[in-house]
Amino acid sequence: MQKRLFVAIRLPEDIKKRLFRFAEKEYGNLPVKRARQENLHLTLNFLGYILDENILNICESVQRVSENMNSFELQFTGAELGPGSEKKKMIWVVGEKNKELSELKHQLDKALGFFVKERKDFVPHITLGRIQKEKWKKIHPEPVAERSLNFSVPVSSVEIFESRFEKGKRVYYILESFSLK
Repeated sequence: MQKRLFVAIRLPEDIKKRLFRFAEKEYGNLPVKRARQENLHLTLNFLGYILDENILNICESVQRVSENMNSFELQFTGAELGPGSEKKKMIWVVGEKNKELSELKHQLDKALGFFVKERKDFVPHITLGRIQKEKWKKIHPEPVAERSLNFSVPVSSVEIFESRFEKGKRVYYILESFSLK
């Protein structure tokens, strides 16, 4: 068997609720397929389809990295279109660069076997929804998605999520959670 996995930071329930309401209020009348509240998270590594027999090795790798990383806090500052002005596909909440997060991402990349040329700053982002391109293009002038936000998220663990498609919906399950120091 295979499972579709990713490594991510779980968001506190109050933050997920706040972000979901924000997306509903700010983008509810736009052609955006909004993320479900329970699915909001901050992805660190998308692993893809992994054979069951390889999951234990992945868990051990993530655990080793987590044991050596301190807890930290992330600051988020606004919502915008991403991943760039030319390739805009999503509306996401962006955060400030954070050296602890960049180090965590770098160590996870190495431990999980991702090709890492150099250490890069990782800009945190939480996807609120995917724009429906054809409908979006028909709106003139193009909608402005940028909004100011200001909140912080404590990061004290890293999770391995399984992504399943059930009853027409994407559902995420935490397979394992690893505490940071």
